Amino acid sequence: MYEHLAECCVFVAGKRNIIESVFLRVAEFCVSTVDNGTEKIFRFIDGEAVVRAVDVGILMRVGATDVISYYGIRTALEGSILEVAALPPEGLAWHPVGQRQSTATDPINSPLSSGSNLQ
Repeated sequence: MYEHLAECCVFVAGKRNIIESVFLRVAEFCVSTVDNGTEKIFRFIDGEAVVRAVDVGILMRVGATDVISYYGIRTALEGSILEVAALPPEGLAWHPVGQRQSTATDPINSPLSSGSNLQ
């Protein structure tokens, strides 16, 4: 179980191409990766990230055992997605996992909860 856990939904067009580009950029920093098509799992020494295509865009979840690893993983994802999707930094808003957001940003009660080891 990770002590530091948050998720972020990004509203973008062309989400599959963006996820593939993010996967190629972030994979070089990982211990291992899992490619499940529209869901990518990145495993690091002290944490994990999951990036998944959802109806409204891309949902990202980051979990880590310590705050430095958490922010490092999050920064790698943010930097990649901001560059690839040409989004403004204000387009990313992270929320603690389990915290209810609006229906548009929390499709089917956090769809990243299945299929990953983040808990």
